[in-house]
Amino acid sequence: MDFGNSRPSNYNQHMTAQRTYRNLIWQDKDRMSGAVCFYGTRVPIAFMFDYVERGEKLEQFAEDYRIDLDVARQVVHLASIGIEGLLPPAA
Repeated sequence: MDFGNSRPSNYNQHMTAQRTYRNLIWQDKDRMSGAVCFYGTRVPIAFMFDYVERGEKLEQFAEDYRIDLDVARQVVHLASIGIEGLLPPAA
């Protein structure tokens, strides 16, 4: 996965964040009630997981919220890495 520093097409240059990760996600306690959002947007990443949970395709989410599909895929990958981090080390 390429976790480059390109900005999303719907990036808002006037928004700032307290926490960011590689121009994929960001968080600010004063925006969207502190939800982790796609970088440069007000779209919480939780919306993407809600879509998938309902059986929608990732492509449909990306189209509906104007999120670059590759960025959405990279965030899914980050989530899978985070889940693996919850497991204890192998014996």
